[in-house]
Amino acid sequence: MEKGQNAGNVGMLVFLIAIFLVLFILLLPPEDRQELLKTNKTVDSGEGSSNIVLLSQTPGLLNTITADESLHKLDSINIFLRDEPIVSDLASRLTVTEGVFSSDVRKLTFKVEDTDDLENAYLIFSIYKNDGNLIVTLNEAEVFSGKTEGLQTVVLPRNLLQEINSLEFQVSNPGANIFKKNEYILENVKVRQSFEIINTKEKRTFVLSAAEKGNGKLNYFLFCNNAAKSSRLRIFLNKEEISDELITCGSADKEVDINAADLGDGTNELIFEIDKGDYLIKDIELKVKTSDGGAAKYKFAVSRSTFEKIFEDNRNVELRMLFDDNEKKRFIYEINNNEFTVDIEDDEFKIEDLGEFIEEGNNIFKITPQSEFTIDKLELILK
Repeated sequence: MEKGQNAGNVGMLVFLIAIFLVLFILLLPPEDRQELLKTNKTVDSGEGSSNIVLLSQTPGLLNTITADESLHKLDSINIFLRDEPIVSDLASRLTVTEGVFSSDVRKLTFKVEDTDDLENAYLIFSIYKNDGNLIVTLNEAEVFSGKTEGLQTVVLPRNLLQEINSLEFQVSNPGANIFKKNEYILENVKVRQSFEIINTKEKRTFVLSAAEKGNGKLNYFLFCNNAAKSSRLRIFLNKEEISDELITCGSADKEVDINAADLGDGTNELIFEIDKGDYLIKDIELKVKTSDGGAAKYKFAVSRSTFEKIFEDNRNVELRMLFDDNEKKRFIYEINNNEFTVDIEDDEFKIEDLGEFIEEGNNIFKITPQSEFTIDKLELILK
């Protein structure tokens, strides 16, 4: 019984140690965790021996930065959901008559430019004279019938509207009185169309260099052109929501804190979105904390067996960088505080015999730009 109990205790201890190691790895800084999980990757060279990748990165854009934070200015944004009316004057005066032996039916036409975005449409006119009942049809469908006076507004159903539309005006028959003629005189006949104009979402992009690794701060000025009672403004960074706020009509300076983990190397995307209203967003600025001088710094670990290969087997360590162009580039790179200056005009940089600067355990590689350039790939390889 005691033997089985001891075995159970040992199993529990092993389980707890495993849990502790997993938590330890998860709590490491992302850079250290990445380096720990991919340390000393072995690659077959095809020449009878295997290369070992000590460090592999894609730094992207590098440029010189003198301050401790960088500033990115973005173009202004106008986002809105609004009704935009179009008024068509069809006739200044329109006379319609109906008698037993004669009738005068009047027809007018108007266009609808975009039936998909049309919110509503109305026929508007004033009555100068009214005998009998007025009958109005839209594309052969009756939309009004009755005795009317003064200013009249008639709804034109959206389902009846087409690109080219026909309005027909006529008056009811006077009946048995053969000597009577019904007459309507209409003035200022118009059609008012309201279109829903939608531009509720706008995107802005910005590019971060490899040195812009810190937290950020987004500042902007919000100006209300024409708001609803309340609107919802949402901001997304790289498809993740970073702000969700109910706003009212007014003007205000706004600020949003951005976590470094939400920012990525290279191109980043900001999206501003509202559900209603009409707003101008201007003076958009993003500030990002940077490393010293725009430098990119990477940690990598070298195991004892790999370290022995360098010094006991006289294996070569090579640094290789691939750039996106062959323009002039100046930079300083460091391996464990051993500094080297480079001035080239090529799309590739390669140097060997760096093994003497490698240490067992933790190592640091740093590159500080003296001009602006982009590194597509950076590798330290044990040959």
